[in-house]
Amino acid sequence: MSAAAALRGLSAWGPEFEGSTRPAALMRIGIALMALVRFADELSLFNANNATGAMIGVAFFGCAAAALLGLRARLSTGALGAVILSLYALSVTGTGQPGWGHHHVYLLGVACLLLSLTECGRSYSVDRWLALRAAPAGRPPAEHGRLWGQRLILLQLSALYFWTAVDKTDWAFLSGQRLEQTFTWVYSGRFLELLLGWPALLAALSILVVIVEYWLAAALLIERWRRWAVPVGLSLHATFYLLLPVDTYSATAMVLYLALLDPAAVHRFLDRMQGR
Repeated sequence: MSAAAALRGLSAWGPEFEGSTRPAALMRIGIALMALVRFADELSLFNANNATGAMIGVAFFGCAAAALLGLRARLSTGALGAVILSLYALSVTGTGQPGWGHHHVYLLGVACLLLSLTECGRSYSVDRWLALRAAPAGRPPAEHGRLWGQRLILLQLSALYFWTAVDKTDWAFLSGQRLEQTFTWVYSGRFLELLLGWPALLAALSILVVIVEYWLAAALLIERWRRWAVPVGLSLHATFYLLLPVDTYSATAMVLYLALLDPAAVHRFLDRMQGR
């Protein structure tokens, strides 16, 4: 393959990647809902201790509502990501709320910023409704656009799995000791405390998680493996959600799995679901 052909292939995979905007719109709605679930209580005005806290709350709810509705979708989604990453930065500097510095929060913020690089407002949005009203009769604007951000979300998920697996690749985790510590914290005095009596099972589960995360880091980037990566990844996150207090992390990652799907296939499926 020539360098020119390779460059064209890379551009088609990345900056020039186009398709149906419905998956990006569904991700926008899902991520906005995840942000509200994660921060609505902490940033509500009744919890504001000063004018700065009130201003952050107003900015958050304004951006989240606009992103959810798809009003100036790209701008509002990017602004929501900026607000969330500001909360993350505040925690890193020691001035934010406990938990704001977690990688779950970082993933939410980055997902919003990457979605703002897609045409995430051309479907299921106020932007779409306004465009339909302005269009000539019988000529609705196409739900089609650049989806570069969707490719970047795929890369972000791959990097997430790789580095979390690297973090777990030590004797403390692979031996089951870190999982035992986590289960002791979560399950003490509860029914599943019985798992602590099976150290070999905890070690096997720990090794399995690391293997799966390394595999997912590669499988998401290899098209022929992606059909298997989707059910495996969704099952992994569902298991995390049921067994551990992972907050919005698993649900956020599962929403972002829409970036792995063929936009045209998603569009056709939704047409069938809507009876078209």
